[in-house]
Amino acid sequence: MKIVLIDDEPAVLNILSRMFQRRGHEVLTYVNPVACPIYSSAHGSCFPQSKCPDIIISDVDMPGVNGLKFIDTVFQKGCKCKHVALLTGKGISDQDMKRMAKLGARCFTKPLDFAEFEAWLMFREQSYN
Repeated sequence: MKIVLIDDEPAVLNILSRMFQRRGHEVLTYVNPVACPIYSSAHGSCFPQSKCPDIIISDVDMPGVNGLKFIDTVFQKGCKCKHVALLTGKGISDQDMKRMAKLGARCFTKPLDFAEFEAWLMFREQSYN
């Protein structure tokens, strides 16, 4: 599976990236969402010469572009990613929860409950195979 991780906390990226790599997945990490080719692409495809990621995991609270705006933008550009998770260290407003539901995104609170997160991931891995 191809997984895109976006978080402005390098420690979070490192932990999640290692977890996914140990599971045999291709992992692309970004500390700034605008650096991700899916977001910055003007032509609407996820990655030049490549398919859309299978999973996108993004922090909600980042400088510049928050995770909800990032996901909304890449879907508007035509990204076909089927599995999206958003991470937050803060509470989520009812309005943001509605936006997440509309985008089909799952929300996880930091610090992560790794058992819950891994259960979510395992279901996605099984549907991939």
